[in-house]
Amino acid sequence: MRLHDISLKTKLLVTNTLMVLIPICVLLSIGAALLGGLRHTGTLQQQALALLWPERGASLSVQFALSSLRAAAEKKKPGLQHIESDIHILEDAGVQLYAVQKEERYLTPGASAAEIERMVQRKCGALGSVLVWDTEGLFFRYEGMRNKSVIMGAGAVPLMGSGAEPSVSREMREHILTLVLLLLILTASTGILLLGRYLARLLSAQILTPLAQMRTAAAAIRRGDLSHTLPPMGSDEVGATCRAFDEMRSALAQARTREQEEETRRRELFIGVLHDIATPLTAIKGYASGLLDGIARTPEMQRTYAVRITRAAATMERLTLRLREFLRLAADDLPLAWETVRARDFLSASVAEHAPLLSEQGILLSLDAGGADAAVRIDSGEFTRVLENLWENSSKYRRAAAVRIQISLAIEGEHLVIRCDDDGAGVRDEELPKLFDSFYRTDAARSNVADGSGLGLAIVRRIMAALGGSVHAEQSPLGGLRIVLSLPLVTGGDAE
Repeated sequence: MRLHDISLKTKLLVTNTLMVLIPICVLLSIGAALLGGLRHTGTLQQQALALLWPERGASLSVQFALSSLRAAAEKKKPGLQHIESDIHILEDAGVQLYAVQKEERYLTPGASAAEIERMVQRKCGALGSVLVWDTEGLFFRYEGMRNKSVIMGAGAVPLMGSGAEPSVSREMREHILTLVLLLLILTASTGILLLGRYLARLLSAQILTPLAQMRTAAAAIRRGDLSHTLPPMGSDEVGATCRAFDEMRSALAQARTREQEEETRRRELFIGVLHDIATPLTAIKGYASGLLDGIARTPEMQRTYAVRITRAAATMERLTLRLREFLRLAADDLPLAWETVRARDFLSASVAEHAPLLSEQGILLSLDAGGADAAVRIDSGEFTRVLENLWENSSKYRRAAAVRIQISLAIEGEHLVIRCDDDGAGVRDEELPKLFDSFYRTDAARSNVADGSGLGLAIVRRIMAALGGSVHAEQSPLGGLRIVLSLPLVTGGDAE
């Protein structure tokens, strides 16, 4: 788990705990290192006594070693290895030792066993465990009855408090001890300060830096700049807040883009409506003026003018009906009567119903006999309007007196695909994506308003979206335009 993914509450808890535990561990480590150093450089008890009583540390260490040797002599534990540390303490104090335990012997290097026995016997007598420590020095003999051991030593060791000066003065030892303590305190304080600084910088990077980035992004949004993205964050509370803020910024940017696109479409819609209404109105006004001014004097001319006025009025009526239908779809005011039908049966019935009338208008409509069949869920009335708009569009952009329209079906994945091909004028490749825009026509000058309003295919796209499908245009193998309708299949218990 990354550090960014840990919750803020856990981070603060762990940080506060570490700020307490780590200094304690540092101090314990320093203490352990000091004790280990004392043990490594000499006997621990001796060094401890020297630190506690600088003036009498050596004498106390000797007394401690003597007591340890006396106890060791009375035990059954064999061997001299377990008393080596005590022997070294006494030798460091100036005592020569001679120890015997069965076949094992020890003699201070450079000393004489006979001389040690002579001095001890002179001061302590011939038998028994005896210790004599006077102005001449230290003399002792310890005899162990259980392990058959004899330990004796002699040396010029001054009595405790005899006035002998230690090798290092009291003031010097106090200064050294003070410096050591100051060094320990300084080291621990420096470690605690460095740890606090590191933890503070860590919290700053985890909390304050993301908050600063959020403030920068908020200022950019206030200026109207919605493109200022936040960098990736972790999974803690701060990261979740930053991601939610960035998602809000992204949603605002998308909403602004949609609003701008909708405003552009609305402006184009108004311009198109005004242009397409103005053209037949101009024609009506002109022909009506001709009738009023007496230009059409003969009955035939008057009839011709009246027919043209009627045709222009019909064009305006058709345009207003399409516009009302489009606005209704744009406002999602499309109540659907859903039903599940077999696609081939529905298309066959539609072609059979419309083919005779369309044939009289020069539209040759046919449905491929082969191909797939599937169940789809549609509103039959709205889908019939889709087909009628497609056939009407093919009729408007024919190249000859008649236009051939061929419908085929196929199943692609989980969708039923209906292809409607014609052999009309077709469009250029760069115009295919624009055909379903409101009021778009390949006639850029919009000079032939009677042939099309530019709303037919836009209405087709709206209805297909309401039905849960899609539509797009391609080049047709017949030489004209292919419109591809896609509807989701009905499977299992949903099919009739």
